[in-house]
Amino acid sequence: MTRTPLSRLVTGLTGVIAGTALALTAGTLTAGPAAADEVRPASGGSFTFVGHGFGHGIGMSQWGAQSRAVAGQGYRTILDFYYPGTDVASRENRTLRVGLTSFANAAVAVYAPTGQQLSISGTDQKVSAGQRLVVAPSGSGLSGTVDGGGNQTWGGSVTISGPDGVMLQKGDGSFVRYDGVIRIVTGPTLTVVNDVPLETYLRGVVPAESPSSWNAEALKAQAVAARSYALSVLNAQAQTDICDTTACQVYRGAEARDRNGAQTWTTPSSTNSAIAATAGEIRASSGQVAFTQFSSSNGGWTVAGSKPYLVAKEDPFSAPGRTAPGDSVAAWTNTVSAAAFNAGCAPGGAATGIVVKARDGRGDYGGRVTSATLVCTNGSVAVTGTKLRQLGALRSDYFAIVSAVQLQYNALGGAGGTMGGATTGELSTPNGQGAYQHYAGGSIYASAATGAHEVRGAIRSKWAAMGWETGLGFPTTGDNRVPGGNAYYTHFQGGSIYWSAATGAQAVRGDILRRWASLGWETGLGLPLSSDAPTPNGAGWFTRFQGGSIYWSPATGAHEVRGAILQKYGQLGWENGLGFPTSGDAALPNGRGWFTPFQGGSIYYSAGTGAHAVRGAILTTWAAQGWEGGSLGMPTADEQWNGSRVSQTFQGGTLTYDATTRAVARS
Repeated sequence: MTRTPLSRLVTGLTGVIAGTALALTAGTLTAGPAAADEVRPASGGSFTFVGHGFGHGIGMSQWGAQSRAVAGQGYRTILDFYYPGTDVASRENRTLRVGLTSFANAAVAVYAPTGQQLSISGTDQKVSAGQRLVVAPSGSGLSGTVDGGGNQTWGGSVTISGPDGVMLQKGDGSFVRYDGVIRIVTGPTLTVVNDVPLETYLRGVVPAESPSSWNAEALKAQAVAARSYALSVLNAQAQTDICDTTACQVYRGAEARDRNGAQTWTTPSSTNSAIAATAGEIRASSGQVAFTQFSSSNGGWTVAGSKPYLVAKEDPFSAPGRTAPGDSVAAWTNTVSAAAFNAGCAPGGAATGIVVKARDGRGDYGGRVTSATLVCTNGSVAVTGTKLRQLGALRSDYFAIVSAVQLQYNALGGAGGTMGGATTGELSTPNGQGAYQHYAGGSIYASAATGAHEVRGAIRSKWAAMGWETGLGFPTTGDNRVPGGNAYYTHFQGGSIYWSAATGAQAVRGDILRRWASLGWETGLGLPLSSDAPTPNGAGWFTRFQGGSIYWSPATGAHEVRGAILQKYGQLGWENGLGFPTSGDAALPNGRGWFTPFQGGSIYYSAGTGAHAVRGAILTTWAAQGWEGGSLGMPTADEQWNGSRVSQTFQGGTLTYDATTRAVARS
């Protein structure tokens, strides 16, 4: 049968793996939404992702801003592109309440950063250089202990300030100095707030969000975006206006010191200059401060956000190959353990595959992943691209999963290996459970249950004739040479196909396959001469091998018949004569012959007597007299009928059965 591709996947993932690097041929990447599900089984217990961008992709791309600035664009031109329709406006400096998440602990250690003393609200007590103030919950309020000094208690909050700011100690022993004042609010855990002027706050934000070595216009764009963002999220009803992490925008304070007190970072002059040059400047829309979201890189396409000015559009300055020197996130590769996605499965499940169902249709691969299915050992779970990004700690949801098919193709040498060049794109199997691609030298099939394996030559033709994966299932191995021989085999979920020049390609399945394996595969009965087939009476199945045959029925199981016993079995009508074998052939106790029992009798063989069937009452009588070890010895001829009587000769005499009297006589 000719295989007709039913659906096409993203065809551009012709990755070449070399160490941890993966290069994509960009010209083959398709634009537009995926035309079919992208079935991606885990390969080697992991998934390999290729992608663009870092972050949510909404609003300004920081790397895009740098690239545009290097190309000569001014900061307002940059902001015009990323926030179209917004206006240049200004706001006065004001105090921000910044939540310091690193210090939301059971106690907070406070230090004076220089020789200047710290003041504590509601008390005359001071914290001098070298002293430590520890603030902790106490009942419904707070208590404070100063090294070498007394204790203080306060109500719901306490404010600490100093002429050079306030220094807090982190859990790892290092320190951060904050300008403005520190306010500590009681609760189950302490809420630590830095009340700081907006323009001063930005000195700890801009260098945390954009490298201070960047072009001045990019840093100015960052300053305006950060200022606007902070003012757009103000919430008078909350304890804080903004946080200090990527959940808001990163804020590093004014200075960092190691556990020994040595300075490790302070606000750079380049970013301080960018903030000063744009002092008070914001972006506004309809008179309101614009919600100026930004991320590290959009990878070449912005993402639509919640505001009219946060639009989806192409951004060439963030695309791979167009960005400023040093950009490592416009294009990236990441290999993630499949176990990282187990948390997305139902309890107890393990992730084995990912099926990308839909993309947004913008850019390479068909765009960002919008919906997918996580394939687990205990069922499948619908997920979003954002969820996959979170589970796998990926840089963005603008990614493609390098298929197990492609990884296997690369492992086999790519176009220069045994598979040769591709003759189709990568396609999903009609049952939606796997993926495949055809090549000049064969095919590679992959599923979540089996991984990716090649199928070639006559074995592939035989598998195709049996219905591809709907027949024997997916391959569980690639093609292999039999040990020490000139034959090849491929194992599938539902059986195996063996090939040699002498025997052709034949399929062996089920209990017949297992029986053949127990006999030593091709070193036992030899290679199969035929594929398994139903017996003419429809009661069972059989497979012919070079050294015999294996017959199977539900009542008897699978057993081998070979040599002269097999020939005699055939002369007597196969399963229509003696029925199916009930065990394999076995050596006689005296070691001088062989026998095989069947449903309707047994066939005995020795070199001196040949092969003869013994059955019915004659078999019963012979058995009672000691089988071949008794005085009768081995049968020397087949049974002979004379009217209602049947006789059979043995080495030591003759047994005759009378059908009328049902008696057996010996002569």
